[in-house]
Amino acid sequence: MLDKYKKHKKDMYDRFVFTLNQCGEFLLKATDEIIETCIFEDFDIGVRSDICDNNLDIFIEEGWINEEIKEKCYRLRNLFLNLQGKSQIWNIQSVKISKDWRVILELSDEIKSLLYY
Repeated sequence: MLDKYKKHKKDMYDRFVFTLNQCGEFLLKATDEIIETCIFEDFDIGVRSDICDNNLDIFIEEGWINEEIKEKCYRLRNLFLNLQGKSQIWNIQSVKISKDWRVILELSDEIKSLLYY
């Protein structure tokens, strides 16, 4: 039973990393289709479920992330969710040119660079 629980937590962490990998400065040179899939489908879903408080607490307990990463994840999630209310920049072209999106893309890359597991 313990092995199943450990595997479940590992799967949660893998999904967390997958979600982070859907967002980053690589999207500045990506096609509209890639941006749509990565940001407005995969990241949008994952930021709500994979970067949730409970998961981040589990990752801390397991030693897979530290408090700095956790805080940056909170910030990333909040910045992203706050953009949804701004219809003028909630689109593919804005991902490429908006300063608000640039902050999100850079922060995701920063978090990924800090991961050690």
